[in-house]
Amino acid sequence: MYPYCPPHITKPKECKKLFIVHLTEREYFAVPRNLKLLAVPLFELYDNVQRYGPVISTIPQQLSRFQFNMVSS
Repeated sequence: MYPYCPPHITKPKECKKLFIVHLTEREYFAVPRNLKLLAVPLFELYDNVQRYGPVISTIPQQLSRFQFNMVSS
């Protein structure tokens, strides 16, 4: 799996999605039984290629390029 879509690929066969979500105590994720949901802190992902692989372990570095603003309604 590449962290980008190569130019010669028109329809990728796989797609990994990353969601950053803050849930209150009353909210929950509904996950189908055939899927597995993991909540992993970013500090555990950082430079942990052996456990999470080369793409997932670079998420903290990729996120550091952005500035996040929390907006509450």
